Amino acid sequence: MVNQTMFPDHITRERLFECTVYYEDTDCMGVVYHANYLRFLERARSEYVANRLGTSIVDYHKRGCLFMVHKIEIAYHSPARLGDILTIRTWIDKTTSFRIVVKQIIIRKGLPKDYLVTAGVTLVAVGADGQLMEIPEEFHGL
Repeated sequence: MVNQTMFPDHITRERLFECTVYYEDTDCMGVVYHANYLRFLERARSEYVANRLGTSIVDYHKRGCLFMVHKIEIAYHSPARLGDILTIRTWIDKTTSFRIVVKQIIIRKGLPKDYLVTAGVTLVAVGADGQLMEIPEEFHGL
C-alpha cells in the first residue's frame, strides 16, 4: 500500500479517465509493459485539458502553444493485467510562469486504495519555434 499523503485527494480539481488494457499493452504474461503506462498517463492528461478547460490540445497547437514533458517521476506499485479497466486520476498540483506540475494515479476501476502507478509530470510550453513560453493563464488556479 502506498503512502497516500504523497498524493492527497483533490476531488474538486481532479478528472477521471478510464481505459481498458488490451493485448497490445502487455507482455507475453499478460502484464502491462512498463513504458505503456506513459501512454495511459498521456491520454488522461489530454482528456483532462479537454474536459477541465473545455478546449483540446489541438486547439493549443493551432494557437502556437505546444506542451512538452520536462520531467517525469513515476513509481510502479503493482502490475495491471490484460483485461483490466484502469482509472487514471489526474489533477494539476501547481503551476509557475513556465511550468505545470501534474499528479496522476492509476488504479484498477473500483479499487481506489490500491495504486498501480503514481506519477508526477512537469510540463513546459513552447512556441512553434521551440522557444520556451509562459504557461497560458487558464492553467493557473486549477
